[in-house]
Amino acid sequence: MRLLTLLAACAAVVPSFAQTKSEKAAAPAFVAPATKLPPTAKKFTTADGKAALDYLVYLPADYDKDKSKQWTLVVFLHGSGERGSDVQVVRKTGLTQTLEQRGAVPYVMIAPQCPANSSWNVGTLDKLLDQVLTDYRVDKKRVVLTGLSMGGFGTWNWSVEHPERFAGLVPICGGGKTDKAAALKGMPIWAFHGDADPAVKFATGQAMVDAVKSAGADIKFTVYPGVGHNSWGKAYAEPELEAWILARKK
Repeated sequence: MRLLTLLAACAAVVPSFAQTKSEKAAAPAFVAPATKLPPTAKKFTTADGKAALDYLVYLPADYDKDKSKQWTLVVFLHGSGERGSDVQVVRKTGLTQTLEQRGAVPYVMIAPQCPANSSWNVGTLDKLLDQVLTDYRVDKKRVVLTGLSMGGFGTWNWSVEHPERFAGLVPICGGGKTDKAAALKGMPIWAFHGDADPAVKFATGQAMVDAVKSAGADIKFTVYPGVGHNSWGKAYAEPELEAWILARKK
C-alpha cells in the first residue's frame, strides 16, 4: 500500500515538472512586491510627438496633507534589463524596489522606463523633468538624480549636459564622459561601485570619479570589495544615503 501511494504521488507531480521545463525559455512575468504605497503609472510625450516615456510616480503618504509644502524630487534611472513597454518592470530592482519593500516614500520620486533596444536620451529626460516640475509640488532646487548600470551612465551623461538642474547625484556602477567632467565642479556626488564588477568594469567608474574630483566636484566614492555588478543592492541600503539625499539643495 505504501509503495502504491508513493507511485501515485510521483505521477501527480510529473505534469507540473514537465510544464516548468517547457516554460523555461520564456521570462516569467514580473510580480510586484506588496507595498502600502503603489506608484502611479503615467505616460509622457514630447510636444512634437516624436518621443514618449512611460514612468512611475511615487508620492509620500502625507503628500496631500500640506498643500504648501514642496518636496525633494528624486529621479531614478534603471538599468538595461528593465527596458521595454511594461513600466511595471521598473519596480523589480533598484531604488523602486527598496522603497516598495519599506512601504514608505520620503520624497517624490519618478522612475521612467527606457524603450526597448534604446539607451537613455538626455533630451527626452530633460523635457520629462520640465513636465514633472510643473505637475508636482517639488522644489526645483532639490532635485537629485540617481541610476544604476545603464542608469548610472545616464546619471553621469545627463548631469554633465545640464548640471544646473541637479542638487546632487547618486551614480551606481556607471561611467561617463570624462572630457566633460568640468561641468560638475562643486556638484555633491555620492558614487558607488563593486570592484569585482564584470559588466561595468570598476576602472570605468573610477575614471569618471577621478575626473570629476579633479574638476572640483564634492564627491564621495564608496567601493564594495568583492562585489560584482549588483552594487545597487548595498548602495540603496546604505543607512546614511536617504539623509544625504534629503539634505541636498542648490
